[in-house]
Amino acid sequence: MRNISFLVIFVLLSLYLDAQNIDDQYDKSDYFRSSWHNILVHHSDQKYADEIIYTYNIRPRTDKFNDHSISADLIAVSGKDYVKLAKIDKYIETNDVAKELVAKWFNRNEEDGCCDMGLIYRRGIEGATTENIETSELTKRGRSILQDCGTDLIGNTFVLVHDIIYIDKAERNKKTAEGIGVVGSLLKDLGEVVAEVTGEEAFEDLGSAFDDLSKTTADMVDDFEGFRVKIQTHLYRLDWQPSYSDIFFENYYLDANYYDEDKYKSWENAEYQLVYIGTQEAVCGKTVLAGIYNQSDLIKKVIYRTLDESIVKLQKNYEVFRIKEPIYSIDSEGNVIAKIGLKEGISDNSKFEVIERIEASDGTIKYKRLGVIQPNPDKIWDNRYMAVEEGAVNADLEGTTFSVVSGHGFYPGLLIREIRF
Repeated sequence: MRNISFLVIFVLLSLYLDAQNIDDQYDKSDYFRSSWHNILVHHSDQKYADEIIYTYNIRPRTDKFNDHSISADLIAVSGKDYVKLAKIDKYIETNDVAKELVAKWFNRNEEDGCCDMGLIYRRGIEGATTENIETSELTKRGRSILQDCGTDLIGNTFVLVHDIIYIDKAERNKKTAEGIGVVGSLLKDLGEVVAEVTGEEAFEDLGSAFDDLSKTTADMVDDFEGFRVKIQTHLYRLDWQPSYSDIFFENYYLDANYYDEDKYKSWENAEYQLVYIGTQEAVCGKTVLAGIYNQSDLIKKVIYRTLDESIVKLQKNYEVFRIKEPIYSIDSEGNVIAKIGLKEGISDNSKFEVIERIEASDGTIKYKRLGVIQPNPDKIWDNRYMAVEEGAVNADLEGTTFSVVSGHGFYPGLLIREIRF
């Protein structure tokens, strides 16, 4: 085990020295982001199935999580009901999702089993604590980076499974169209009677516009104002304990300078698990057509905002999944500004703690609360999808402004995290 630890420290030392020329590119206000992989449950036989999967695949990528995508990202099903959790669990097990997530962390080459620490190092540097990394403390820092990998980094890898269901309004809209059709039919009959009495053939066309309208109303309403979805999002977390780092290096870690056939073969029997955290559902609210010029834009707006809502609900209900956002700036009045807003579920009632990330003497990371802040109701950033295009209030802000409830001396780079009260 001592030889393994020396190897790890040597690898980290090499990476550290090699990266000195790019270290300055990292903003010291960066922080440990959680990593995630997203899976879509695709109902291939539901209405708008093609549009939904296309829109989902081109969705904007968030900067609040590190993208840890792997190839197993689609569960194909039929039917118009949510998929049972057991089917999702089976997909995760069959496709070795947890194992593939671990392999990506160590950039494991499937053909020869060789790994490297590049990804872990890069994400570790992004999450450097407020104190600078001193050369004299390199060995200590090397060990703490490895420990961070097992806790803050690898242990904070999440999988989100999104089950998107189109809410079919066809029956309701059909009834609406039938109602218009009845009116049109009555007017048409009336027109024929009037034409017969007056001799004016023009009256025979009375109600024809309603007949035409009844043929298109259902599709028009369904395709635009009636387009709604509901999304059930399931949250999983990679089961990764601090001791798993040593186990990985002892049993599976290979590189070009240290190759072992037994280690390569042992990976076939490696077992990792995802732990189910919880599920939340979001239903599209009233469809707002402001800023919408075509059907594609409407579908994007509905799906993206509903996805955001389901994720926000998970963050509010499961502390382990809550983001930590760095303070962006402090204004002249001492208010805190951070780049989060309505997309992250901020409201007048939200409260956040200001925390400092501290490295303890044993290399573990702890968070110390320095105070509490709450958003200014008039300065909550509307950063939802297409907020700018629809001219939403506060869409032109650069972030949300928070008033200080308690604490003092805040500065850019400290973290804020939402709290329940």
